[in-house]
Amino acid sequence: MTHLSFSARSVPARCAPFAATLGVGLLLAGVPACAATIRPHPAVGQAGTGTTSGHGGKEAPQTWVLADCMSMVEEDPFGARDYAQDWMKHGGDREARHCHALALLELGDELDAAQELDDLVRKAPPSGPESSASLRAVMAEEAAEAWLSAGNPPGALSIVEYGLSIRPEDTNLRLAKARALLEQGNTGAVVTDLTALVARGAEAPPEAFVLLASAERRLGQLDKATQHISLALQRMPDNAAALLERGIIREQVGDATGAQADWQHVLDLSPDSHEADLARQDLAVLAADPDSP
Repeated sequence: MTHLSFSARSVPARCAPFAATLGVGLLLAGVPACAATIRPHPAVGQAGTGTTSGHGGKEAPQTWVLADCMSMVEEDPFGARDYAQDWMKHGGDREARHCHALALLELGDELDAAQELDDLVRKAPPSGPESSASLRAVMAEEAAEAWLSAGNPPGALSIVEYGLSIRPEDTNLRLAKARALLEQGNTGAVVTDLTALVARGAEAPPEAFVLLASAERRLGQLDKATQHISLALQRMPDNAAALLERGIIREQVGDATGAQADWQHVLDLSPDSHEADLARQDLAVLAADPDSP
């Protein structure tokens, strides 16, 4: 699985949007809390073995492979869950638990997934492949996504801070921190953190500009928000979350026509996404406003 464009795959069931009712009742939603997606995992031990019943009552060897389990998570999460559970029954440890947690997350059991991933990050062995900072950073981001989807921003922020103590410059963890802070309403901290990140220019991820614009918009800094969402859309013009945010900003500066165009573009691009659901709500409220054009 990959991280970014902004959201490399659509997972509307796991999105927990930042939303606030502003103005005359228009539902103005921010970017999804689940913008972070599961990143490719640094290589760890690849397989475990056990036995299964064969012909004539004999035991045939069974091999469990991490890559096989992970490959099922999106397409067949029930299969991935069952595969991981079987692996755990036959001695599978951290790799099996990791795949199991991701399958639970895909199936909508965010709380159990978050607790499992959080535990894996905090209780890594002192040495070996599973102790690597890069792998633990990936799992910390996944745990944060799960905590946010479970409606627990403090849990997300806690595991992100722990991950950053291991890998301080991890960009994806910094973005996960911004999402958790926005969920808690700490927009000032988001602006401080992400202003430094976007100062990298072309090296800064597009999502950073969207999150920064969302924070600035909430603080009433609409000129800055407009600037940063424009930079985001220069790099990813067809990103639904960025278009949704620009529509919100346009509505707040009095450009109802532009807001309507952005939200309609979201529907055209990804009609089954969570962003589309929010765009429909905003369009409906805008249409009901007698002062809108």
